[in-house]
Amino acid sequence: MNWNQWQPQETYLNTVKDVLQEALIPDNEIQRNVQEKITMIQNLPDFPFYLFYILGTPTYSEDIRSLSGILVKNNLSMTLQTIPPESFSQIKQECQNLLMDPSRDIRLSTSSIVVTIARDHLKNWPELIPFLLKSFSAQNEYSEIALSTLFKICEDLVSNQRSQEDIHRVTKEVFPKFNEYLSRDDCVMRQDIVRLTNQFLQDYFYIMKQSLDLTLYLRNVIRLADTDDVDLQKYVCHTFVIYVDKQEQSLLPHLHDVIMYLLEKNQHEDQEVSLQACEFWLATTKLPTCKDILTPYIDKLLPVLLKNMRYSSAELNIIKDSLGADSNSKDLSKDIAPFHMRDKDGQNDESLSDGDDNDVQGDDFDDLYMGWTLRKCSAASLDTLAIKFGDDILPILVPFISEMLNHSDYLVKESAILALGAIAEGCMNGLKPQLPELISFLQSSMNDQHSVVRVITCWTLSRYVPWIINVKPDSPHIYFVPIMLLLLKHFLDDNKRVQRAAISAFCVFQEEAQIKLVPYINVILEGFLLAFERFQCRSLYLLYDAIGALAQSVGNHLSDMDYVSKLLPPLMQKFNETDHYYDDHLVAVLECLANVIPALEVSFLPYAEVIFCHCLQLINDTLIACINYQEHPNEFDPPDKEAMSVAHDVLYSMALGLKTHFVKFITNSNLLFLLFTTIQDNSNLIRQTAIALYGELVTLCYPFLSSSISDYIPLIIKNLDEHNDSVCNNAAWVISKLCTAMGSNIKPHVSEIVQHFVHLLREPVVARTMHQTVAVALCTIFYVCPDVYIPNSTLVIKSCCMLIRNVKDSDEKDLAFRGLCEVINLYPDFSKNYFIYFCDAAASWFNIRSDLKDIIRNVLMSVKQQCNDDSWLPFYSQLPDPLKARLHDLYGV
Repeated sequence: MNWNQWQPQETYLNTVKDVLQEALIPDNEIQRNVQEKITMIQNLPDFPFYLFYILGTPTYSEDIRSLSGILVKNNLSMTLQTIPPESFSQIKQECQNLLMDPSRDIRLSTSSIVVTIARDHLKNWPELIPFLLKSFSAQNEYSEIALSTLFKICEDLVSNQRSQEDIHRVTKEVFPKFNEYLSRDDCVMRQDIVRLTNQFLQDYFYIMKQSLDLTLYLRNVIRLADTDDVDLQKYVCHTFVIYVDKQEQSLLPHLHDVIMYLLEKNQHEDQEVSLQACEFWLATTKLPTCKDILTPYIDKLLPVLLKNMRYSSAELNIIKDSLGADSNSKDLSKDIAPFHMRDKDGQNDESLSDGDDNDVQGDDFDDLYMGWTLRKCSAASLDTLAIKFGDDILPILVPFISEMLNHSDYLVKESAILALGAIAEGCMNGLKPQLPELISFLQSSMNDQHSVVRVITCWTLSRYVPWIINVKPDSPHIYFVPIMLLLLKHFLDDNKRVQRAAISAFCVFQEEAQIKLVPYINVILEGFLLAFERFQCRSLYLLYDAIGALAQSVGNHLSDMDYVSKLLPPLMQKFNETDHYYDDHLVAVLECLANVIPALEVSFLPYAEVIFCHCLQLINDTLIACINYQEHPNEFDPPDKEAMSVAHDVLYSMALGLKTHFVKFITNSNLLFLLFTTIQDNSNLIRQTAIALYGELVTLCYPFLSSSISDYIPLIIKNLDEHNDSVCNNAAWVISKLCTAMGSNIKPHVSEIVQHFVHLLREPVVARTMHQTVAVALCTIFYVCPDVYIPNSTLVIKSCCMLIRNVKDSDEKDLAFRGLCEVINLYPDFSKNYFIYFCDAAASWFNIRSDLKDIIRNVLMSVKQQCNDDSWLPFYSQLPDPLKARLHDLYGV
């Protein structure tokens, strides 16, 4: 129905008006009736027209008109797609008219409608932004609503991540006007303008740089810096942080004044202002010129950071219920939430430094709900400054830290211990003469009566673990064993936060010690067993991480049956205690098993069948839940796939650990069928492990897979996508396994595979590890199918040489090198132009099989013979002396 020809019918109009009138009555029964009536009348095809008619008719009361506007907004979000273009144009025009309505309430209601329409149709409303800017610039009674509407539209662009085209168009029109208004003395929305501009600068800096004069904006912000408005001070600090983070050159002339301003604000009584100022130092440490910028101010900055590393009253209030002896009390609900400290690569999942790699987290592993605080930012800043400045800052820091360590206030002492941990990486060398005394002090601090001191001491000890592990290696009883036993002892601390800090520190200890732990496995397991008896849910999660870290550190030394008989029964008991497949605790136990099984090897066999069946059932049930949700989304919830992902991890670990013993489980199950589905899952994480598991099956039992292999290869090839590094890496690795198992039988798929590999090798954004895996897989194809066509052959072979030289000696590298030698013989152009890269790769071997050494020597000698002395000698003379020596030692060339 076209609004231009539409006329309200009196009966319907009165019905809608009466319902709106009733909706204003504060009575529960009437409100329930109103909801039923609205549900009925909103099915009228022209219901929005009635609402707009009432909204735009001044003879109705403002309350009814305003309520009509609210219903319009709610209704439009559902019906906008069905409104004809002519009517849509009329609606947009009516909205612009109503933004000029004499009633402020009507303007507010209309503003909400405009924002709702603009959310999905801003591109189809080109006149809106100019209209709002004109209204705003008029500086009359309608300006406020025009400005707030612009704000909401812009905020919506950011929060809903609209297209770059939309962002660019809006920023180009809006922000120069905002900046112009910001420079005026009568600007009444300084806070909002600076906040919004900062948000766009942070998310779309390079678009904003094209749209806004950043020098002029910075001048305006600096002019606003001298304000008593706390929120505005916070936003001003944020502007300076963004400028230094983006290395915006216009900041340089003002750098001294900005730094002095931020040093002052970093000591502000308002924690948020101080935090925002502190972010500047953290951002500056990322710059290559950090030391040059901050050296003149470092003696003023470091004391400020140290002072701000104390717990605030707000932080203490958050942890107040967990400061005493609470090991026997039940975990709070917030403590029982899923918590997995480390991923498979031993990386911390809970980074608290805004995506940076800083490891200065103190006890943050335990206070995730506390958020990013001034204390944490100050510690992270000190850590990165220590790395940048090294031992040079010790003369400034040491007197302050020493004074703090001897302070009567335990919170000051605690912050000093945090500071010692923060400077560990950057200043370890300069601290070495004091480390025996320092470690002794930390050992005594582990018995401090205040739990916060014990917590932070655990963390700080973990920062000095590299020194503890490696100093006096022939006398482990001096540092190694005492620190190990001290951490194990505090697994049983009467405070749960200390327990968790001790486990976290012990994980670091194990990861650093590696094989040095072997003589102490029994002692460590005894500590774990005591912890099993005492720990509650949150601490158990970390204990599982510690068990996994032990397994990864000592490897198959853990497979001794005495150790297995201690470790597995409590783990399996926890496994059997869970009620259902998707219990978070069960997921944590399975993650632990995934880390442990490869180390246990065949010692895990007595437990293998029950775990295997459980994982298969879990995958099967999750896939059924996915189908149910896809077919009946209104009846079923979307399934949680985390447990299925972990089940894949466990099966992959079983394949690694049990090897040929795993084959009987595969051949008597539907695992292969399940993998056909999960390799196509929309979750990158699940595809990543499913593909890896399939690759292990190729190695273990190719004959069993061979009849269906042609169905799986296209799925593997489909995952050769540079947008998902880990998935793509595993897919490339599987292809190299397939080449080894299939030989030349893989030829029907080789052309497509090579096309993908060549594309990936040209892609600069791809992770280097994935590039190496692709190069190895491609060279393995050269080995089994040497006559394959290679587009841009010389450049591709050059890339393979450069990448394979950095691969560690292994069977995979051996096979790939054989393929590389085959293909170099087929492409003489490579030998003419890029042979130095092959020489460099050939020199990368340390432990090379004799027959491969002969093959490489033959390639080198063949090329030398093809060249006469006039060509070979100039080529050979340009090789670096270490490379010549290496080629001579390995191949006699």
